Amino acid sequence: MQRSLFRYTTAFLLPLLAAGLVLTGCDSTGSNMDDNGGDSGNEDIAIQGTYPASASSYADEVAINLQSAGLGIRLENNPSASILQEIYTGPSSDRSIRRISGSSLTFDQTTYSDIGGGVDLSAAISTENLLRSDQLVAADTDQQGQLRNADQLISYYLSQAQETSSNGVDFSQLSEKGVAGALSYYEGAEILNDFADDGSVASDPADKWNEAFGHFGAPRDFAAFLDYSSGEGLVGSFQDVDGDGGIDLTSEAVYIWAGYTAERAAAAEGTGNPNDFARRAFEAFRQGREDIANGNDPSDHARTALNAWEATVAVNVIHYVNGMQSALENVSGEVTKEKLDSPGGFEDSWGEAKAFAWALQFNDNSTLDDDQLRTIHDQLGNDPPYGEGVDSSTYSGDLDKVKEEIQGAYSFEDANVSAW
Repeated sequence: MQRSLFRYTTAFLLPLLAAGLVLTGCDSTGSNMDDNGGDSGNEDIAIQGTYPASASSYADEVAINLQSAGLGIRLENNPSASILQEIYTGPSSDRSIRRISGSSLTFDQTTYSDIGGGVDLSAAISTENLLRSDQLVAADTDQQGQLRNADQLISYYLSQAQETSSNGVDFSQLSEKGVAGALSYYEGAEILNDFADDGSVASDPADKWNEAFGHFGAPRDFAAFLDYSSGEGLVGSFQDVDGDGGIDLTSEAVYIWAGYTAERAAAAEGTGNPNDFARRAFEAFRQGREDIANGNDPSDHARTALNAWEATVAVNVIHYVNGMQSALENVSGEVTKEKLDSPGGFEDSWGEAKAFAWALQFNDNSTLDDDQLRTIHDQLGNDPPYGEGVDSSTYSGDLDKVKEEIQGAYSFEDANVSAW
């Protein structure tokens, strides 16, 4: 693939991860994954320590996660296009952090100036064209019939200042997850791939490794947050781990990608086929950073961290495909918005599946090649299949093919695919 240049908990996390924001997941014990991130054993994974305090150096990555969450939250509430654009291009220093508003917790940082300012997401996001984006219809793209990149589509969605399009395309999910995929995952994968190639990067290795860890979005003491008996795999997305009375957003919060690794690991744990994405990725990040501090080669840990991260992105596609299929169980004949018990939920699931399928293209060494990803996009379609003469059983069959393509590539267990 060519290179180019970034719910949860609803209360403010669903707005972050679920809805798609920044926080999520957890897990406790699990298994190894094979080289492609699949299920391959029952070896328990233990977190051996905390990530070094230098993690505080990734303020920009924390801002990116918070701004992404803010876009998703505001789009759900039909804000003005100008406010959305301000968040996207770098919020004013005195703007409050929306993701934490309404919480009863005490935070060390409450405005963007407290974490060093906002980041111009539009300037940092990948310019790589999104696969099959030329097939989007007029209501869902600024240039019908042309390939578009994430920045172009997100800018269009924000200018519409609405949660969904007339076709049921969820602008909120595609914007938030678009940033998470085409900026956070893209840049994190790029850094980890560079380390995996020869164990080094051109710039300061500790700083670059911290940057990748910041994009991943785990707290320094991830073990304190994990609880696989919880549906989200987490005790909570924010915790005052050091007991100083406040929560530090740079070290005591779980953001989108780390949250997803915990949530998906928790689901696998419940099937008896553990796949500990969270612990595997975190330990690889922690040990790789230790390698760098000791002058050792971190390439193996870079590959392990990226494999667990990529597999989680792939599982997310499966998860939201499962959500669509569940909604279709009560629909007979042609799929229409009126036949769905919860059309908003169906649209949310479609938007998330689409966004995460796009995210998979941002790892140059992805397990799925571009042709496989194009096939996945073809099966998902360009928008929810309302009024297109598509039978519910036919569309559900197409969605089965999406899961089969992903399961085959990553060797996921049948029980886990069903549970996710």
